[in-house]
Amino acid sequence: MLGIDPTKVPQNPERFRDWSVVLGDASVSSGRHYWEVTVKRSQQFRIGVADVDVSREGCIGVDDRSWVFTYAHRHWNAMFANETTPISNIGNPERVGLLLDYDNKKLSLVDVSKHEFIHSISAEFQGPVVPAFALWDGELLTHSGLDIPEKLNRN
Repeated sequence: MLGIDPTKVPQNPERFRDWSVVLGDASVSSGRHYWEVTVKRSQQFRIGVADVDVSREGCIGVDDRSWVFTYAHRHWNAMFANETTPISNIGNPERVGLLLDYDNKKLSLVDVSKHEFIHSISAEFQGPVVPAFALWDGELLTHSGLDIPEKLNRN
């Protein structure tokens, strides 16, 4: 078993039942927002956004209230409502960017070395969303409070 033995942790309705999932503490309901994630120390994770009141019964990406990019078995995918779309030409980056364009209903995975879009997910947000991270192994390091790279502002 990875992580903490769930029988030794008190029940809490805010806790996710699968994986180690963390939701950001600042919700977004308009505008464009950018953050980066160092991913080099994990072999299986999900990063993206979720509705503030997403169900805690499963992991992010399995329902229609979260939009994520996944990495597992050395492959990247976009994931929504438990449907995956393979992402090619990404390689094995140590750090990736996420650009949330709430008003245009889009979440994009960004190559931080080139400041280019790798893949975008169209999203029908129902209300405010928060950054969302799910980790199976290793660690993720988030970098928030970043300005949107100028090259991404032109697209």
